[in-house]
Amino acid sequence: MTDQQLRGLEKTRAGNDLALRAELALTALAETKHWRVADDQEIIRVPHATWSNALTQLDNGAFVDVLIPVTTVEARATGARRIREAKTAIRDGRYEHAVALARAALDPVREACNTRRVHDQAVQKKAGERDQEERWAMLTQSAYALFSGAPHDDSGTTENFTWTRADAVAAVATAAGLLARLEDLP
Repeated sequence: MTDQQLRGLEKTRAGNDLALRAELALTALAETKHWRVADDQEIIRVPHATWSNALTQLDNGAFVDVLIPVTTVEARATGARRIREAKTAIRDGRYEHAVALARAALDPVREACNTRRVHDQAVQKKAGERDQEERWAMLTQSAYALFSGAPHDDSGTTENFTWTRADAVAAVATAAGLLARLEDLP
């Protein structure tokens, strides 16, 4: 299989389990004759995790698993649920909805990290003068601002946004990573 065929297969698979159809033909062989005895089709399903691991081992791809711990903190549990819903939206081809869910999943991050306040202080500084907390706030707020284009149709700007599968995957992965990071925060 060529790299191009593999990319096409991955695009078609769209993060789901891999489903392959095998067309089987049973042929009887005699010394001088061959005749078809039976035909059948079998569907072979390869789970997403198994397929992704195989691609990684073949050096044809990489993937990252992000576990978002569901805690007793209601906002974080809601954020995790939104990430699950966003993954389903991507699988269903609803990319704009997935980005909107990623934006909503950032709410507990912004609250826990006091992102607005820290961001507003950070923008007053040169990039090289920002501490680590300020840089995380810049990333979080920038992601939130970008993803806000999905649920809003502001005249002349966000009304013209289009969201691809790659955009949705990037948004959901970013939000998931930032949510998972809350586990290590006080």
